[in-house]
Amino acid sequence: MESGAVENWLSIVDQQVVIALLASGAFCIYALRVFASLTYTVKAPLVGYRSFIEPGWLVGWRFFNSSGTIINEGYRKYKKSMFKVQRNDGEILIISNDHIDQIRSLPEHHVSGLAAHIKNLSGPSTNTRILLEGDLPTRVIQRKLTPKLAGLAQHMKKELEYALEVEVPPCQDEWICVSIHDILLRLVARVSARVFLGPVACRNEEWVSTSIRYTENIYEVLITLRMLPSYLHRIVAPMLPAYWRLRANLATAKRIICPIVQERQSAGHNKDGCSAADDLLQWSMDMGNANEREPDKLAHRQLLLSMAAVHTSSMSATHAIYDLCAYPKYFAPLREELNSILENCDGWVKPVIPKLRKLDSFLKESQRINPPASISFNRIVCEPLRLADGTIIPPGTHIAMASDAILNDPEYLPGGNVDFDPFRWVRLREDPAHPENVHRYQFAVTDSNNLHFGHGKYACPGRFYASQQIKMILGHLILRYDFKYPEGQGRPRNLYSDENIYPDPAARVLIRRRSKE
Repeated sequence: MESGAVENWLSIVDQQVVIALLASGAFCIYALRVFASLTYTVKAPLVGYRSFIEPGWLVGWRFFNSSGTIINEGYRKYKKSMFKVQRNDGEILIISNDHIDQIRSLPEHHVSGLAAHIKNLSGPSTNTRILLEGDLPTRVIQRKLTPKLAGLAQHMKKELEYALEVEVPPCQDEWICVSIHDILLRLVARVSARVFLGPVACRNEEWVSTSIRYTENIYEVLITLRMLPSYLHRIVAPMLPAYWRLRANLATAKRIICPIVQERQSAGHNKDGCSAADDLLQWSMDMGNANEREPDKLAHRQLLLSMAAVHTSSMSATHAIYDLCAYPKYFAPLREELNSILENCDGWVKPVIPKLRKLDSFLKESQRINPPASISFNRIVCEPLRLADGTIIPPGTHIAMASDAILNDPEYLPGGNVDFDPFRWVRLREDPAHPENVHRYQFAVTDSNNLHFGHGKYACPGRFYASQQIKMILGHLILRYDFKYPEGQGRPRNLYSDENIYPDPAARVLIRRRSKE
């Protein structure tokens, strides 16, 4: 045999060997994952399979496209016990909310909400693992932001007035077609920037755009990776353009925020020992340890706080506008409440927001029908967890609860009627037979059945700020503008990816400036 032919033959053999090794490696990884899932997890029915011979990735793909249907099926069959669903990055054990009082106050080293959050964000691929370095954002929100909400109302209103003039196109005496989702996104981003960075930086268009695009890029990476098994994430992620845009967003944030931090550090404090700045960035500088106060890390955390605040609040507000356009008879009672309370309170001053009970009820019902996700109360078990029924959940298990199905279950929903009833919650709060309800059933209040903000020690710390911001924005929009759907169109259907639920950003509504606010 000639030497050239031998070399060609060896080359072909080498290629075949490489292919065989890769195939063997992939099969071994798959077999180990199957073995681990059978050996080291809780024995619970896996919902979503159509045939026992289906590979896990196919079931994960089905969950990606039809999670709501799969979770609702599991809940109907096993709501008092538990079941599993298959996401492409691993199984999730859905447990009954009967266990919530046992789990909700367990320490982070026992069951970790933060670890579950990082997993849900594909942390290694989206550069969000900085959240594991400490709880500075939570401390600042709980100890500074929430107690200061009443005092921040005027700053938020002033920035909102500016944002409305900049972001809403002129529509006096005529109906124009707009993307209310995009408008709300920028309104929320501008108002949040005022609270987070102060009155100067909040007008920086580059920051406003970056705070919006950062979250969009995270979810573009996340949604793509969720279509694939987790062992491929580190390989595929760097191939995605959004992966690199994320890093560009972070570089922009550092370029904008680091000089602000350094300037404030140089300026120090005034004679009373206080900083002249009074925003979330400054509170983070004051409360952080030496590592947390590093300018780069402060900038990174500001982006992550914007991710948590901007898109979640804008989606809730978008759902509310979509629901109002679908049920326009509720514009009048909401405007009547707003006008009455604003007149009696001399405008948007301290006591206004808590008094907007109808608006609060509308938001809560809109969230019930259009939740941010079909599951909530995500936790990663870090130490063996023995439930009250004797079930032992091993470390590494991802647990959650079927929050959407629970609030659409007549057994748990007050009144039992699952149809859209936006004032159900205000009726419950004002029921004279149950005075204890006056502080229950609020948009930002959680309990064992209302889990969209989580529940217990690690419930969403920013939910009270989000509630105030959404109500202020919607209140201004409802009083200032009329809304309706274009002729022949109705409420757009929600979009789904895995357990996440979104309002359709491509939907359009008609808007017109009202003659009298």
